[in-house]
Amino acid sequence: MTRMRPRADSSGYDDGFTLVELLLAVSILGVGMLAVVGGMATSIKVSDLDRRQAEGQTQLRAYAEAVAGDTYAACAASYPASGFTATAGWTATMTVGYWNPATSAFDAACGTDSGLQRVSLRVFTADGRGDETLLVGKRTP
Repeated sequence: MTRMRPRADSSGYDDGFTLVELLLAVSILGVGMLAVVGGMATSIKVSDLDRRQAEGQTQLRAYAEAVAGDTYAACAASYPASGFTATAGWTATMTVGYWNPATSAFDAACGTDSGLQRVSLRVFTADGRGDETLLVGKRTP
């Protein structure tokens, strides 16, 4: 009696993954990871800018309150902003504009004091990541 041998699969496949399939899967995972890491980097940058903006607004608010508390001075070049000191890393600047009733605009130079001034306050960082500006009106009491 002759024994029958099981037939070998004639298709040549052994139900495993080919090298091309593995390379494709790794490439797709790599692209996905690149997107995730890129999103995280963007999130970190935006978070830092948001923190800087919040710090700048806090600095600017304190600066404006100090200037608003100063007594009006005719043709003042600046105000002392008593009690305000910019924190480390921040710089505070002030420019004063003077109302000119003849032109209905603010001028950089004071001719005759009309009793109204526009004080422009700015706080910024040297690295450029924080920059806030606010206009404050001062008038004679």
